[in-house]
Amino acid sequence: MSGDLDVTVDDTGKGLVRYRETEAWYTIGNFDAEPPRVWKTVSELAAAIEESAGARDAVGNTVPFEA
Repeated sequence: MSGDLDVTVDDTGKGLVRYRETEAWYTIGNFDAEPPRVWKTVSELAAAIEESAGARDAVGNTVPFEA
């Protein structure tokens, strides 16, 4: 996935993401189908995303951010 993204936190603390210049927000989830993590602030969510940006698995595939 590439492009400029906006992130926010909804009223329940779930992280949301959307491509800039679009209207649709999507809940940030995970591949294990567990309930999404709850965030206290947008800054906390953004820091977690930035910390994991560029992560790769053992064979070099990009690892997507999960919450």
